[in-house]
Amino acid sequence: MDKSPQDRLSQDTFYQNEEEVEIGLVGVYETIKQYETPIHWFQFDFMSDDAFCQDAWQGSREFGEWQQNSSSWAADAKWARAYQLIVRVNTFLANLEEAPGSEEFKIQMAGEARFLRAYMYGDLIHFYGDVPLILEVQSIDEAMVSRTPKSEVLTAVIEDLDFAAANLPTSYSVTDLGRATAGAALAYKARFYLYNEMWDEAADAAQEVIDLGVYDLFSDYEGLFTEENENNIEVIFDIQYMQNLNEQPWPSSSLSFVEWPTPNISVDLINDYYMQSGLSIDDAGAGYDAQDPYVNRDPRLAATIVLPGTDMGPDRTLIPNNDGTLTGVRPRKYADLNNSNRNNCGINTITMRYADVLLMKAEALVESGSTSQEVYDLINEVRARVSMPKVEDVEGAALTADELKEVVRHERRVEFAIEGLRYLDMLRWKDESLVHNVIGYDKSKLSDPSDPSTWEFQEVTTSERVFDAEKGWLWPLPSREIQNNENLRPQNPGY
Repeated sequence: MDKSPQDRLSQDTFYQNEEEVEIGLVGVYETIKQYETPIHWFQFDFMSDDAFCQDAWQGSREFGEWQQNSSSWAADAKWARAYQLIVRVNTFLANLEEAPGSEEFKIQMAGEARFLRAYMYGDLIHFYGDVPLILEVQSIDEAMVSRTPKSEVLTAVIEDLDFAAANLPTSYSVTDLGRATAGAALAYKARFYLYNEMWDEAADAAQEVIDLGVYDLFSDYEGLFTEENENNIEVIFDIQYMQNLNEQPWPSSSLSFVEWPTPNISVDLINDYYMQSGLSIDDAGAGYDAQDPYVNRDPRLAATIVLPGTDMGPDRTLIPNNDGTLTGVRPRKYADLNNSNRNNCGINTITMRYADVLLMKAEALVESGSTSQEVYDLINEVRARVSMPKVEDVEGAALTADELKEVVRHERRVEFAIEGLRYLDMLRWKDESLVHNVIGYDKSKLSDPSDPSTWEFQEVTTSERVFDAEKGWLWPLPSREIQNNENLRPQNPGY
């Protein structure tokens, strides 16, 4: 009797030609999307010192306040998504071995799948530390796995990325945009080495990306994050969306950033953007006016944030006292302000871009003790895009490694704000000073839209945050996973 299911595809009868293999790989790529609300990329900004979300149901607030526990939705959703993709990769690779197709075709398919597996495992160890390393299809009897030391998982991650880098093309035709490339594999290799403090290896991997000669900085910083400029020369890897066909999962960045009251930008982030002269607003010679705070600032400030009194789409101006946010400030990046259908947002989510490669190399060099001109040149290249002055011309030309480290960290904050990276940087830097109260504006003093000159910019505490040293910088393993598999113990400290 033929027991093959008639109402759905079966792996026993699928993978019969190259077209079906590619369809199977699409199913793996689909898992990379963030369908669960608390692990949408912008929720990680809400966990950081850049922003916060006051609605507890969305799952990020408790992490920003260090109140998370092993039953927290975000911890469960991130773990489940990662292992769902890993299982799909392992199943795909097992079926790929027996599938028809040219050797060249099958090697490329394996390279893309292994890149995606490395993408997830590199992320898992950053958040959870030791995690189960599963590289083959498991039987039920093999399912009760234990945790693998983080260092061993990292070794497997690098092996997957090396395979991908060696066997994937550097670019694709228009019909295949969004697929993993050799450049993406090398860039993530640099990121995961950096996250694990392997400075020389991180610098070398970043240089390999640079040497490809494929990428450059896109000329328009604000335009980087719009649909009309997708797939530009700076994008190394992104998650692809398209209006009316494959739009962002609910809630989209447009819905969250424009209509909902949840995307609260911290005034602490605003204050960290320098003046156009390159001086901090706290510098006596900066010419900063606290009651006219946005004049002559780093252009990335206005490109990243909808500031009070500025436009937020057709016929709309942000008036803090009339706005639902608690801080009185919203994101501009990824807001898709001109899109009238917030649920139909097609902006791709960029997860790796060339500016990150430049600053990763700069950071890796500094952390290894280098104060060479190359460090300055890498930072200056990123600053030059927005006409900000060179490091030598403001901070100085003979900085110590510690001073340059602070320069790099500042540059990362203002370059990548509201891109889902700040919280990941916090986890690896382990700087407790970055866990502090959320600062907003007193919105009642920013109320008259007809005469903004009467506004008074006064800072207030919007939400309290206190670092929990017992929990430290790791997330909890989901309680549901431990209940199903006691071999995952011990739980991470503090949970």
